[in-house]
Amino acid sequence: MELRAFYKKVAAKNTKLKLEFEKVKNGRPAWIKVEGLPPDINFIKVNIGKGKIDGQKAYFYRTYLPEGLFLPIDYTPNEMEKFYDKFSEIYDGIIKNSGKGTAGQNVIAANFLIKKIMKYVKKGEVLDLGAGTGLITEMLAKKGFFPAVLVDYSQGMLNKAKKNKNLMGCKFIKKDIRKLNLNKKFDLVFSFFALGSLSYFSKDEFKSILNVVKKHLKKGGIFAVMGHLGDKIFKENFVELEAGSYDLSTKKKFYTNYFIGRKE
Repeated sequence: MELRAFYKKVAAKNTKLKLEFEKVKNGRPAWIKVEGLPPDINFIKVNIGKGKIDGQKAYFYRTYLPEGLFLPIDYTPNEMEKFYDKFSEIYDGIIKNSGKGTAGQNVIAANFLIKKIMKYVKKGEVLDLGAGTGLITEMLAKKGFFPAVLVDYSQGMLNKAKKNKNLMGCKFIKKDIRKLNLNKKFDLVFSFFALGSLSYFSKDEFKSILNVVKKHLKKGGIFAVMGHLGDKIFKENFVELEAGSYDLSTKKKFYTNYFIGRKE
């Protein structure tokens, strides 16, 4: 397998690139890591196969969250899982570096949302959906939301979370949120840039996911989410306590939404 024919803007600059990619026998890699790209390159064209370029199959990849790590534009759920397994190797460093990039603003955004949540619930057990490496779960735990159950479909992410000493006593579950059934109810169900994104779930799937949320909430329990598809569907399922927009990057005009509701 050969990777060739990068986006012509890059080729025109004669950029020296360092490549790393998932090794597969057939088909395309789930992820490609490229070092040496100009910062304004968001898409690359990749030709896979041996021989002349005309005889190879072309795929388009795009950046997702971390700089230099690319995912197929028409990715499958399995490819997304592998992408996050790879992403877990650098995730903590990107998120903790809160002074750089959109991804780096996550710690600041999480603090914003947690302060909002604590107006309505001060402590309790928390279910974190799409918990990643547990950095945000750790922030919740330090505020009194403990123990926590961390759910993610990337084993690489959860393996990182298990090493966090502040999360000892928590449970770590590799599971597709759509199929989650823990037979347990929580004071807080929390999701940070995972639950309401079209990158992960369709709008139709999202409706059923909210039923999963309600099934795991105690009566009067709080549901809090940042990054979602709009308030209407939340208001149909929860008593709205607070909702609004959050400015991730004024310079890039990048905004997201948050919602906090109560189960009746």
